[in-house]
Amino acid sequence: MIITKFAYNKLKILIPKTPPEHGGILGSKNDEVITEIVMDKRVYSSNYNCKYSPNIDFLNLCIEKWCENNISFKGIFHTHFAGVKTLSLTDIQYISDIMNSMPEEIEYLYFPIFVMPDCELVCYKAERINEKIEIELDSVDIISL
Repeated sequence: MIITKFAYNKLKILIPKTPPEHGGILGSKNDEVITEIVMDKRVYSSNYNCKYSPNIDFLNLCIEKWCENNISFKGIFHTHFAGVKTLSLTDIQYISDIMNSMPEEIEYLYFPIFVMPDCELVCYKAERINEKIEIELDSVDIISL
């Protein structure tokens, strides 16, 4: 995944550094580089510190606005705490569900995890390959534009 330094810094600033898990969506103006970040406006319950459940209505509205401005939806990010860099089984199922609900022209999406407390961005890329959803670790390149 390639992300602009501006978008990366925005993410670092906006993401809460303490539980519960938070998240949002990623977008791109040029279809290759992540240039846009929207934090979810979810109200969280303290009973679910280790679970991010997106506010689908809010995020879909943001994606609709992006489409009007030629910004492509490129994925969903969320936080993990205690240095956990791997996807949970729930994360994997959710990624598969999202990919299976996407139009066929969307071949891949990014699902980065912002790992706390070190603010490390670990990216996973989900891709359609031979009618299956493959999820693999992807590099993160931060560039200046």
